[in-house]
Amino acid sequence: YRTGFKAFIIPILYCIIDALGTFFDAYYLDDFQSTPLKNVTESTFENVANTSYELTFLIAAVCIFIFLKIKGEKIKPSAQIDRGAAAFFETAGQFTYVYALSGNGAVAAPMVSSYCIVSLILSRIFLKEKLTASQKLSVAAVILGIVLMGISEGLAE
Repeated sequence: YRTGFKAFIIPILYCIIDALGTFFDAYYLDDFQSTPLKNVTESTFENVANTSYELTFLIAAVCIFIFLKIKGEKIKPSAQIDRGAAAFFETAGQFTYVYALSGNGAVAAPMVSSYCIVSLILSRIFLKEKLTASQKLSVAAVILGIVLMGISEGLAE
């Protein structure tokens, strides 16, 4: 039951944290003229955003490291190569995300949102997963939502 609860609660917590991140993205980074950040100009805006992301992840990493040390976990860097590669690609993805959204949001927002559909398509191709009719309908609804988001982003600009 403990493992089942963790498997259930971790994706929910991720969604909550991701939603908070998206909210604060909009609050701080939508427009450099209205941001509450001090001394931010149009030329430094993207750098401030990337630095904020990376410092947030650094703080999380330090907290997790301290937690693991308190628990007495042994950390061997040679056994963490996969996680190091994942961290590298996550960081590269964050830089790409901020760069893309600082440009043409009408193109970038739907592309960023479509990762779930790409994952689903790849699981169908490589894992040979089968979809039920209701799942196919859900995928179609998500694709329609992504298209509508792209259209609305284009209208807002």
